[in-house]
Amino acid sequence: MAVLAPVNDLLQEMADSLDTLALLQQRELNAIVDRQHADVNSVTAEKDKVLTRITELDEQLNQHPDKEQLKDDPELSEAVAAIQNTLADVQHQSQVNERVVQATLNSIEQLKQTILQSARKDTLTYNSKGKIR
Repeated sequence: MAVLAPVNDLLQEMADSLDTLALLQQRELNAIVDRQHADVNSVTAEKDKVLTRITELDEQLNQHPDKEQLKDDPELSEAVAAIQNTLADVQHQSQVNERVVQATLNSIEQLKQTILQSARKDTLTYNSKGKIR
């Protein structure tokens, strides 16, 4: 039979994981803005690991036999509230990062269209009288 970690230990690990995720999101945003694509990929891989761990911790807390302490114990309920605030901040930052990525992709698409239009203009041919064919 597996030994369960105490609820307060799981909460602390959840808080630490969310803090790590917030830092990774900031690194991700910096990498996007600085166009450091390799960094974006590595940060994304790290974020996936942290998100997986957060999901595991959430499941462990939901299945924990002492989960009622999260509501009954004032210190634990305060810790839960702090985690919920951090989670809200992380979700907001995720939306910001998503908008930055979308804006970057839109800029790339506009640049691509401009290059293609320019290339088409360069391929124009003229007849012997100087008229565009």
